[in-house]
Amino acid sequence: MKKAMTFTVILIMITHCLFGQMDSIKSQIMDYEESKSSIISKGRRLLLDKFVEGDINKVKEIKDYLIDIEDDNYLTFYTAEYWFILYWTNDYIELAEDIQHFDASKIENDQTKIAPLNDKLYEKLLDKTFEFESQIKERIQNAELDEETKQILTLNLEYLLIDKRDNIYAQDGLNDKADDFIKTFPSTKFEGFTKKYIRYKLVPKNWGMTFEFFSGYGIYTGNLSQNYTNNVPIGVAFDVCYKNWELYLRDYIGFNSTKKDVDYSLGTWEEGSRSMVVFPEASLGYVVYNDNKFKISPFAGIAGMDISPISVDIDKTPELKEVSLEFTTTYLAGINFDLKFGPKNIPAFNPKASYAFIRLRYAYGATSFEKKYVGMAGNMHYITIGLGVMARGLKRTD
Repeated sequence: MKKAMTFTVILIMITHCLFGQMDSIKSQIMDYEESKSSIISKGRRLLLDKFVEGDINKVKEIKDYLIDIEDDNYLTFYTAEYWFILYWTNDYIELAEDIQHFDASKIENDQTKIAPLNDKLYEKLLDKTFEFESQIKERIQNAELDEETKQILTLNLEYLLIDKRDNIYAQDGLNDKADDFIKTFPSTKFEGFTKKYIRYKLVPKNWGMTFEFFSGYGIYTGNLSQNYTNNVPIGVAFDVCYKNWELYLRDYIGFNSTKKDVDYSLGTWEEGSRSMVVFPEASLGYVVYNDNKFKISPFAGIAGMDISPISVDIDKTPELKEVSLEFTTTYLAGINFDLKFGPKNIPAFNPKASYAFIRLRYAYGATSFEKKYVGMAGNMHYITIGLGVMARGLKRTD
């Protein structure tokens, strides 16, 4: 009995202590003074209300107060919000100075701070600024500012509003204006900001590669045309690209037949027998024209050419190798014309670097058969049409 009473007393005491602690925490919460987070949150909501009401003077007062209480731990405004507010309050000098000193370290520093709650302030500032863009630009032009400051403030405003524009070429236009600004003010203190944040241009990376599957038609000349019919090839190609230079590695296998009987040790390789030309090549080209629709690349290189009976016949009768025109050096030159798939009208700042294509290729190959085989002088023209894929990344340029 005593043990039960003792346990009951201890249980009552523990329960009393727990409820006492909860009441103490509740009292601390209820009596807790306004935290900085709460002040910032309420201040932003008040600023938003006054902005919606059109009381810009009060917006300026609230902005000044909130900026004053910001410290290393708390963020009162995101950069875009702050700049939008400065456009509305006509604090152009303050805005220009903040733009001048804006850099990556400012972004990193803000990311370590306690951020404001999502209160739609940015969305409302963005929508209203976009609606009154022309009026804001007019006020900037009428302000007592030097021309350099007027232009950077206008450029920055267009940069902040670019995502609101239903125009895929908006960035191209902004890039042109940024280039003009830097050209007009070559020693401007806003050069770094303009190049890093306002002007945005992508270019293909230095290295790229393509794969192509092709067929076409090969035409012999000279004595070769008297001994063999023209050939129909199949083949694959692998290109290695560096800037505007392109290395073409191609494996051309063409099928044709003989036009004359050819004697060999066991008999005669009869007219009309099947034969094939093997034509591996390596050539170097340079892109002379390239846009989102077409690419043109003349090239020159070296290859080897072999014209022989088909491998099945040689397997049956190895002596047929005697009638083969074995590999000899062939020099070639020609031109590629690539038709690119995909959208044709795309912005210049984001060029088409990876794409599928149809390639029309012409080449002339100067053979050396006459040096080894009497009566076999001749060369070859070929035209191929191929389906390929270009893989190349993009990088940002200054």
